[in-house]
Amino acid sequence: MKKILVVAAPMFAALIMSNSANAQMANVWDGAYTEAQAVRGEQSYQEHCSECHGTQMQGREEAPALKQGAFIYNWDGMPVSVLFQRLRETMPLDDPRGTPRKVKADILAYIMQQNNFPAGNAPLPYQNSRLKRIQWNALNPAEN
Repeated sequence: MKKILVVAAPMFAALIMSNSANAQMANVWDGAYTEAQAVRGEQSYQEHCSECHGTQMQGREEAPALKQGAFIYNWDGMPVSVLFQRLRETMPLDDPRGTPRKVKADILAYIMQQNNFPAGNAPLPYQNSRLKRIQWNALNPAEN
């Protein structure tokens, strides 16, 4: 009987830890940004992003659309930190590191709003460690 408990205890502990880690994971449908943040983000988007991606996020020439369709599905199942890191390291093309992380979080909040993800009570964070806990889901898991 003792051997079974010794073998089962580590597996049980791993299962509990796995479930608590999943419980801490949020998704974009949980309200990952605030309305105020999206409003700030719209202004920053128009200033830093619209020249390439269009004023309505429709995309232009080589710059992809940032709304609906392929854009939403390209990031499906990934932590928001992956998209944020892409914005941080590559956008805008002429000076990616010239825009502060907080401003880029506001821009991402605006992108989320324009893709019909709901607003919440807390602003979208700009720290990768916190963004890793928010998953981008193309479809609302509550409706599936």
